[in-house]
Amino acid sequence: MTFKEYLSSKNNKIVIISGLHGDEPAGNIAAKFFENDKNVYVISDINSTNKRRMNGRDLNRHFDTPDKNDIQDKIILGIEKLKPSIVISLHEDDEVDGVYAYCSTDLEECIKKCLDGIDIKILKNAHGDKTDDGVITNGKQPYKGTLERALRRRNISYCTIETPSKKESLEERITCLKQIVSNIINSYDL
Repeated sequence: MTFKEYLSSKNNKIVIISGLHGDEPAGNIAAKFFENDKNVYVISDINSTNKRRMNGRDLNRHFDTPDKNDIQDKIILGIEKLKPSIVISLHEDDEVDGVYAYCSTDLEECIKKCLDGIDIKILKNAHGDKTDDGVITNGKQPYKGTLERALRRRNISYCTIETPSKKESLEERITCLKQIVSNIINSYDL
């Protein structure tokens, strides 16, 4: 079964999430590029503090935890209501010099193809996890409390794209994220 066939057998919706960390602007800017695309739902600018944490909390470490808050509840409930085929979360990593992605195992081959040909280096390792052409499906991450773990618990396919935030310019990171997300959407053929 091709990726298009797989996604078509599910629901014709893609959710793009950005801005869980306020110090990662490229994702918010890139996500807005897709706001008017058919069957694409964008949840962006979640943390507008320009800091990693909001009210002292890392929003991407409190999904499905006893200390979660209304923001995480609203995000998860919104995703569950939409029943998307895939959730794409956009992030930046200040500790790496290349691109990598975490994804559910059902999307591994598609995401590898979608990373192919981008202008930023594809990482072979990220935070102690070995990548397969830039993709990690069964590594140490995603950590407890992350959106990815919450989606995995709900059997919702996901992909988290991480670009380097220090080595590349903001414009290069935005372009990279837009290219990868476009590749995913185009492989879905909405």
